[in-house]
Amino acid sequence: MVFEMWSVWHILYILSPIIIMVPLYFLLRHRSYKTRYIIGVIIGIISLLILIVRNIDIYVNNGFDPEIIPLQVCHFGNIMVFIALVFRSKIATSILWCLNLLAAFSSLVVADALTGYADIFCIRAQAYIWGHLFIVIGALYAVLLKIVRIDFKSFLWGMGVLLLLLIPSIILNSYFNDVLGFHVNYFYIYNSDGVPFEFLYIGDRAVYGWFTINWIYTILIVLIFSVLMFGIYCIQKLLYLKDKDYKTYNIFQKKKSLNS
Repeated sequence: MVFEMWSVWHILYILSPIIIMVPLYFLLRHRSYKTRYIIGVIIGIISLLILIVRNIDIYVNNGFDPEIIPLQVCHFGNIMVFIALVFRSKIATSILWCLNLLAAFSSLVVADALTGYADIFCIRAQAYIWGHLFIVIGALYAVLLKIVRIDFKSFLWGMGVLLLLLIPSIILNSYFNDVLGFHVNYFYIYNSDGVPFEFLYIGDRAVYGWFTINWIYTILIVLIFSVLMFGIYCIQKLLYLKDKDYKTYNIFQKKKSLNS
């Protein structure tokens, strides 16, 4: 079976987070926190397993490939789902909600990568389908079911983690593309391929030995997404207008409080 853009199956794929989350929300919203947490753990484990199976398939068939390194926004998004829902991490949830949710949903809408597979049921294609879907569901679940509440401090820490990931991504993008001849685009920061910001790619790439970078494009992308992420963070705060004292304890904090 070959995937076709804007077919009935593609429309259903775009709508699938709503189709899944609406009944899940109304089924669980009045359930105990323990029940909601256990369901979240299951979602988190499945999300991580999808990434692991994908990477094993790549390694078995191609050997080492930069695609295995989870620095693509949606690939480390699967890891963020696991950390956020299993460990109730505010920092992971801030990254998941503010960045990965938008990126993953965009991949549901602009799913042209799936048209490159001769068989939509192959492991790589299925990993794309379910991997992006579980990021969207995981982000919505963590926030809408109030598994984790993001505060401004955790948002800032999340931005700091992303900055730490961005620096090696910029270096590895240049190394894998310019030196080794691979085609990777970690954080979509190497070029505008895959993101609707072609107009921001102004001028040529600066060359420093083997390392190259387009400073204007890189700085503009970082600034735009920082503003966008802050806006998405503010949306989360609206859910707690009637419950301003709601707090999230991760597993380790909870154990500590119980033992004190």
